Amino acid sequence: MRVTGAVLCGGASSRMGRDKATLDLRGRPMIQWVVDAMKEAGAKTVVALGDRPDLQLPVLADSEPGGGPLGAIIGALEQYGTLLVCPCDVPMVSSQLLRKIISTATAAEEPVVLAHSERLEPLIGLYKEESLELLKLGYSKGARGPKMVLNAADYCTVNVSPENVQNVNTPEDFQALFSKF
Repeated sequence: MRVTGAVLCGGASSRMGRDKATLDLRGRPMIQWVVDAMKEAGAKTVVALGDRPDLQLPVLADSEPGGGPLGAIIGALEQYGTLLVCPCDVPMVSSQLLRKIISTATAAEEPVVLAHSERLEPLIGLYKEESLELLKLGYSKGARGPKMVLNAADYCTVNVSPENVQNVNTPEDFQALFSKF
């Protein structure tokens, strides 16, 4: 299965108070941790979703302002095909988890494979090309996130510990992350 890594980095970082993608975490920007995990998991190409030419990655800007993560995923599916998706603010995501998602997707009939920790993680997973029409239909009805579109029959899950998919949204989250390194 040919997979393109797609890092979501189009948000405003309002709770952090500054850009999350470029926050320095042990000498590397936070986004780089995600990019490296995707490449180690088998994504030959990794792109930044959002208007971010500063990230030294191929960029796919949002085709529609206000489209949210769902709009970004749809645009990337149309451009690149099957996507391995993860937000830029999940630096603890591992290549092992991403490889497991890819291998599960290879065998799964469902068009989407998502991480599941204590809850469903709709922005960490693999979206096959076959999911495009389903996502577009939900988007046309006003949905801006995949969770609002997907039903249980549309995806299967890979279990993961919450620490492996922890979002870093606030300065306090970022400080707590440093204590784990």
